[in-house]
Amino acid sequence: MRGLDAARVYGYLDLLADQVQTAELELNDARAKNERLLAELQRGRAELQRVQAELAHYEEAGNRVNEQVVQMFSQAQLVVEEMVQDVSRDTRERIGQAREHERRIVAQAMDTAGQQVRTYAQTAQAQMQSIVESFANEVNHLADTPPPGTPGAADR
Repeated sequence: MRGLDAARVYGYLDLLADQVQTAELELNDARAKNERLLAELQRGRAELQRVQAELAHYEEAGNRVNEQVVQMFSQAQLVVEEMVQDVSRDTRERIGQAREHERRIVAQAMDTAGQQVRTYAQTAQAQMQSIVESFANEVNHLADTPPPGTPGAADR
């Protein structure tokens, strides 16, 4: 088989596959963490909605609401909103990191592939040059040899 060394190509492809798999695992871990945080956030929101509904019920029934309870619900809402912002920010950062990591892997793969192609091309060019020189020497040798039956052909 001519051209690329299949073992090197498959070795390189295995390396790339390992790097992509690592990036996928990191991305999956980030997604799993994001899902856990979103589930926690949903539970927090559901709890907040339940408490707010209960508060509305008490208000409708004419019960007085303590100012401290109102503040606590307000703080809970702020905490939930902060959690949402933190989760969103963390998710964006992790996705950005995963994408940047992917870009670096692809760029590195392209650079390595380009280097290998250039090396193979240089080797092929050197081999072709050697073949051309060999053919030129053979042609020169044949040009110097007189055809059979020509005077002086026996002298050579």
